[in-house]
Amino acid sequence: GVLVQYLAGRSPFAPSQVDYLLYGYITFAAAFAFSMIGFAIGRREQAITDLALSDNLTGLYNTRYFQTRLEQEFERFSRYKTPVSLVQVDLDHFKLINDTWGHQAGDMILKEVSKVVLSNLRTGEIAARVGGEEICIIVCNSETDAAFKLSERLRNAIRARRFRWHSDEINITASFGVAGANESMLSMQELYEEADKALYVSKQKGRDMTSIYRSQKFKVA
Repeated sequence: GVLVQYLAGRSPFAPSQVDYLLYGYITFAAAFAFSMIGFAIGRREQAITDLALSDNLTGLYNTRYFQTRLEQEFERFSRYKTPVSLVQVDLDHFKLINDTWGHQAGDMILKEVSKVVLSNLRTGEIAARVGGEEICIIVCNSETDAAFKLSERLRNAIRARRFRWHSDEINITASFGVAGANESMLSMQELYEEADKALYVSKQKGRDMTSIYRSQKFKVA
C-alpha cells in the first residue's frame, strides 16, 4: 500500500479518512489471490476428473467412460437417427509379445499403439481401452464407411510402426471389426456384439485386416 501511494505522488503517511487508492489496491490484490486459488482448484478438479475417466497405462478413456458415451450416442441414434459406428481393435498375437519379451514390453507396446491411435483420431472419434489389448473407438455422427476408413488408417499406421525394446525391434499388427447402429437394434450391447463378430471374422481370416458387420454379411479388407 505504501509503495502504491508513493508511486501515485502521495505521502504514504499522510492522514486521510478514505484512501480510495489503497482500498483499490487491496481489492485488486484480494481478487487476484482468490482468482488464482480458484484456478488452482479448477485445475486440480480437472486433473482428478481426467484420472477418473482415463486408463492409467495408455491414456485412453477407460471402460466406464466408454460405456457411458456409447450409451449416450446410441440414445441419440434411437431418438434422432444420428448415425454412430463402433470399431473394435485387437492386437494380433499380443500374448506372444508378453511371453517373449515380458509384460513390461507388452505395456510399452500398448502405450505406443495408443499414441498411434490418438494421433490419428479426428473430432467425434473417442478411443477407450476396454480390455487387456482391446481398444474400442466410438465414431460419432458417422456411418460404417467412415469407421472403415478410420480402421484402415489405423491398421496401416500400426503395421508400419517399428517398436523398440532394448536392442530388439518388435513389429505388430492389429485386427479391426466395424459395426454401425441400425433401427433393428434395441440397445448399445447389440452394437458392441456386432462389432465383436466383425472382429472375430478378421481374426479368423488371417488377422491384420478390417471387417464390417452388415446384416450377417461381412466386408473384409
